[in-house]
Amino acid sequence: MRIGWALLAAWLLTVNHAEAATSYWRCSLDRLTVITNGSAARCERLIRTTVRYEQLLVELTGAEPETPMPPLTLYSLTRGEAKQAMYTDQQLAEQARTRRYTTSKYLPGPDLDIAAIVDDGGDESLQSVLFIYGQSLLHAGPARSYPLWFQLGVANLLNGAVVRADGTVLLNRKQTFAAVVEDNQRASQRLDLPALLAAEPRGLSPADFNEIAKRAQVWAQFGLLTTEERRSQYRELALLMRQGAAAAEAVPDAFGMPLDALTTQYEAGAWQKDASYRLAPRGAPPEVLPAAPVEGAELDAQLKALAARVAEYPDI
Repeated sequence: MRIGWALLAAWLLTVNHAEAATSYWRCSLDRLTVITNGSAARCERLIRTTVRYEQLLVELTGAEPETPMPPLTLYSLTRGEAKQAMYTDQQLAEQARTRRYTTSKYLPGPDLDIAAIVDDGGDESLQSVLFIYGQSLLHAGPARSYPLWFQLGVANLLNGAVVRADGTVLLNRKQTFAAVVEDNQRASQRLDLPALLAAEPRGLSPADFNEIAKRAQVWAQFGLLTTEERRSQYRELALLMRQGAAAAEAVPDAFGMPLDALTTQYEAGAWQKDASYRLAPRGAPPEVLPAAPVEGAELDAQLKALAARVAEYPDI
């Protein structure tokens, strides 16, 4: 199931630029490791961004601060090294044919999760892989067995989020990344709140998945970015529905009003003027040991480890 979310969230970006020789660096913090091209500063920034992203997943779900997460290694590669390790031969041939390139991959495993991005000079590839990673964590971790609207709502609040050096996070008002949809595909319906709350993950087309994700994001903005009372009510509704209550039964208990009244309040949109899309830092940024250079045989071994994981999941 974790692989299913990754496939739905695959992001394609067309790029065409020359590669330059570069050095690689490694930095670690507890269960996180980053292997990146460029500089030691880049390595340390990537790991701090990943830590802050994970903190937000836990905070927004209301999970315990020490919620366990799997070990993760993040590779940030030049396009040259990515061609060696990040794609199967079939994927390389398809990229050459279509001139469209996958610039991020999330590859979970039983003992170690792996994420890989092509460093194209911006933050889009990192934002993309963190979004895929976050969907998988929510589905298998702190939001496991919670309703689909809750999992996708939290994930999409962080869809394309910008993490600044001091830990401040700027959230997007709209989705940055979405499932790939063919031109002739359309969502079967525009979901109102009752339909969103009833949505199930089974048998979704990419277009319907995107519609649920878009509506879940706006519902999460209402529930998590306005007042502390609403944040508590939103989480309570998710918990009650996790326990098997239908939305019409759970909404009065969580929000103190019938579902139709809540729908009217939510759809009116007046709450949007109170939503805050800037999240303050959580204390000082984590202390990361200075990055160390990765050279020669060690870099080859790292690239082989990534290639081996890619071979395990050739459809991603």
